[in-house]
Amino acid sequence: MTVTRRRFLAAGATVGGGMIAGCTDLSEELASRPAIVSRAALEDTGYGEHTVEEFPVERSISRFGLERSIEVTNWYAEYDRSISLDMFGLTRVQAAIVSVLTTPQVSFLGRTFNPVGEYSTDELVELIQNRYDELEDVQYVDDRPVSILGTETALSRYAARARLAAVDATVDVFVELSEPVAHGDDFVICVAVYPQVRGFETESGAVRTLLESVEHE
Repeated sequence: MTVTRRRFLAAGATVGGGMIAGCTDLSEELASRPAIVSRAALEDTGYGEHTVEEFPVERSISRFGLERSIEVTNWYAEYDRSISLDMFGLTRVQAAIVSVLTTPQVSFLGRTFNPVGEYSTDELVELIQNRYDELEDVQYVDDRPVSILGTETALSRYAARARLAAVDATVDVFVELSEPVAHGDDFVICVAVYPQVRGFETESGAVRTLLESVEHE
């Protein structure tokens, strides 16, 4: 399995576009609000804000011979922390990544659809920062409960190999991914990627602290 963040974002917009095709009561613009990690949690864990940015995606959709253009705006927030990679002779590298994606809910005839609901957890793993160009040999490890925005949801953990652009080499990593959480008019999805250190995970406690501090308007 080889994945990139750009492919994930495009795929999420594609699913959303497919679901709203033919929904004549929808506006032509769907936008989410950003979800961010609290400053207190960043200070506690040593992570820093890397970026908070929006990703508008415009799509043309058709139904029964009618066509319209829909713009879906997603928000992506990313936080990172430097960790030691002695095996590459590097003292510190910004290689521990926590990401939060928001995407708008789609409502039709009184029912709310999840724009990423038809994607498997493996496919959602594509939400990783571009310092990890590829993610391969993804193996499911376990699920653990986590509270995000007051909702208890599953946090799935995977072992994988990823290409770290800073050293142009593959490293063993852990990937942690939350199930989508409905909050307000949006769905919120969280992903963490960090290298294994001699086969052990060193970031799960910090990841939980960050995810449980997520704020969303």
